[in-house]
Amino acid sequence: MLNKINIKYLLIFSMSLMLIQIFIGTGVREFIDEQSKLYGKLDKDLWLSNPSFNFYFHRSFSILIFLVNGFLFIISKKIDMSMKYINSVLILILLEIIIGAMMYYFAFPIMTQPIHLMIAILIFVIQFYWYLKIN
Repeated sequence: MLNKINIKYLLIFSMSLMLIQIFIGTGVREFIDEQSKLYGKLDKDLWLSNPSFNFYFHRSFSILIFLVNGFLFIISKKIDMSMKYINSVLILILLEIIIGAMMYYFAFPIMTQPIHLMIAILIFVIQFYWYLKIN
């Protein structure tokens, strides 16, 4: 049976995943900082030439986050709940994935790292606000 209680618990799970993702992303950022010191600021394309496990985990974990929020979307739609929060979250997750791919494939274009972190925090904030609205 689908209802607001299911959404509430799935939303808590999704917020937990986001916190884990942000934490692991911080580790990836630390790795990138070390690589930039090693290779220099001009050789950005070498920063991820030998990525750490955290990088692969962070990249792959984003798929789980998208799937869980996709499931939240489906449940919200089925019980005829307001879609504005989950729509915002899904759009921001897609934007996050695009920016993450840009950082990897285009050697960290200017401002992509702080934007990536700010959007991640915004996703969590929207999820948390949605959770408060459900309660």
